[in-house]
Amino acid sequence: MINKSKLTKEEMKDLLEKTKNLDKKLSHYHAYRTMMNVTRREILKYIGCEVRSIDDIRKKFKLDEGQLSYHLSMLEQCYYIIDSKEGWKSTPGGIAFLDNAKMGDY
Repeated sequence: MINKSKLTKEEMKDLLEKTKNLDKKLSHYHAYRTMMNVTRREILKYIGCEVRSIDDIRKKFKLDEGQLSYHLSMLEQCYYIIDSKEGWKSTPGGIAFLDNAKMGDY
């Protein structure tokens, strides 16, 4: 998953630092609740192994700014995506979710 991710070394280092003390059980529960939402799953799939601008995502999903911001924030809180200078990127955890999840539409 690391090789599929577009994160830079610095972004990966920052992600590892932020997630090193996460409670795995609580983190798993939060991710499960977040990913039950179809729109969030579709946004994560759209970002996939690419880098997507906010405008690309907005055009694709036709969400207003508040809705899109909320969904991106939820995905970011799970550490499945990050907002970088280049645009939105999936983390190795987000890519792993896409590769491994079986939630009806995958």
